[in-house]
Amino acid sequence: MTVRTSPTEGPGVSDHDGPASLALRGMADELRSRGIDAWEDGVCGIVHAGPIAQGRRAVLRPHRGDLWWWMRWSLQEGTAAVLPGVPLSPASRTSDAARRIMGVMSAAEGG
Repeated sequence: MTVRTSPTEGPGVSDHDGPASLALRGMADELRSRGIDAWEDGVCGIVHAGPIAQGRRAVLRPHRGDLWWWMRWSLQEGTAAVLPGVPLSPASRTSDAARRIMGVMSAAEGG
C-alpha cells in the first residue's frame, strides 16, 4: 500500500485494487448496511458519510505506525475551531469505526 500526499486533503491512498481500496469499499458498504448514505473516493482515501452538507468523512490515514480510520468533518461557520478529526480504529477494524461514526451522527442529530 502506498500513502501519498494530496495538496487539498493531506496524505491519501494510491492503490486502486489493493488493501486500501478494499478497506474504502468495505467502510462504504458497512455504513450503508447501517442505513447511512456513503460513497468512497479512492483518490484521496475518503468515505463520505451522510448528507454532503454536513461534511462527515471516514478517512484512511497513517497513525501510530499503521493505517487507521479517522473521522473528519468540515468546520461550520460560527463554530469554534477544533481538531478537524479524530482517529477511530485501525483500518482492519472497519466495523468498530463504523459503530463510532454512527454514535457521532446519532449524538449530532439528538443534540
